[in-house]
Amino acid sequence: MSEILNKTEEIVKKAKTLGADEVIAKTTFGKYRQTRFSNNQIDITVAWNDYLTDIALSWKKRVVATQIRDFQNVDGQLKQLFEIAKVSKENPMFGGFAKGKFKYAQSSADKKVVELGNPSEYILEAIEAAKKEAGQDINSGGILFTKFEDVYLASSEGPIGVDSRSAIEISIRAFSQREASGHSVECSSTLNGFNPSRAGLEAGEIAKLARNPKAGDEGVCSVILNPLFAGSMLGMWTSMVSAFNVMIQLSIFVDKLGQKVSPEFVTMKDNPASYSVSNRVFDDEGVPTRENVFIDRGILKTYLHNTSTAKIFKAETTGNAGLVVPNPWNVEMGLGNMGKDEMFRETRNGLYLTNTWYTRFQNYKNGDFSTIPRDGLFLIENGEIKRSLKDVRLSDNALNMLGNIAGISKERKHVHWWGEADPPSLAPYILIENVHITKSK
Repeated sequence: MSEILNKTEEIVKKAKTLGADEVIAKTTFGKYRQTRFSNNQIDITVAWNDYLTDIALSWKKRVVATQIRDFQNVDGQLKQLFEIAKVSKENPMFGGFAKGKFKYAQSSADKKVVELGNPSEYILEAIEAAKKEAGQDINSGGILFTKFEDVYLASSEGPIGVDSRSAIEISIRAFSQREASGHSVECSSTLNGFNPSRAGLEAGEIAKLARNPKAGDEGVCSVILNPLFAGSMLGMWTSMVSAFNVMIQLSIFVDKLGQKVSPEFVTMKDNPASYSVSNRVFDDEGVPTRENVFIDRGILKTYLHNTSTAKIFKAETTGNAGLVVPNPWNVEMGLGNMGKDEMFRETRNGLYLTNTWYTRFQNYKNGDFSTIPRDGLFLIENGEIKRSLKDVRLSDNALNMLGNIAGISKERKHVHWWGEADPPSLAPYILIENVHITKSK
């Protein structure tokens, strides 16, 4: 595979010869497989390989980018890219690409993921677990996805990096009735850490409880968020820690560095750890990735930066490039001091929300948003689930919800779902007080 790195470095050299000031090329050789299932049966499996090189170059502070597949027509595409640069406008926010030579942690990618012979056995394991919990007459469907990527990065500014990244994840949604469903995921970077029956068991458990839902009421109450729902909220908050979103006023954290934004027991960090489906050892500039605590015991400590945003904010890159928008890789909420069962016992009157979708903002800077709970949604009275509900919307404020966190569980789960829970996270159950609930119909 060193040949791929050589070809990637050659692209950088050719772009410099054409007159580019700075160049980054990143080639990803990926092996992917996706298996879809519905009505408790496997529908289709597709597998594909992909060679893709991302190229970004600057010329007199004009920044342009393109993608080349399979190293086809490199010379012609570079010339075309440089011509585009010449007629582009100067980017005043561009602060250059990261400079220097770096040492990287060793990749812990699992090659067994790409060598997986029969993915259907994992799907059937999840389906049977859901049936065992909710009954043989349930219907379930979803997707099993695997990837193994070899990544080669070369920069004119010094960084040269090679990384391998692996992931396996299953998303299963089980129906016990037409309006009674449960959704769960199981995510891991290795086969050893992957247990699809856990996802099937949870999906079946929620679907069973969700039978015969009644329309919920409007009001203000406490809510307990399942880790899948919590992962959506963690992604929402963390996207607003990106320095680019702060800069363009799409964030509740504008001018809040050093200020209290949550209770003291709340800590959040971005950590592209080895267990995560987004594991990586360098960012898109070739800067080593690292753990970044952005909320430390309730205080907002940092934004997430690439080299350009770091210069604007007079800070240092945090290893989160995105050449334009710094990205969180994998969000972790610190361990709480409550067990899941204790959290339910402490809730006199509230809701248990297991999943969500259609999160939409009315005002990003102020934080006003709404989201629609989906799958199992339950009324809690005196610490117990009393009935299944439907047809409600969570309509609140992102900063207020962060400030109203009243409990975090000791249990955490690695979650990722393309619909809402993205980026991946290590999410607990979260208890939030004074949440506004409205009708969705």
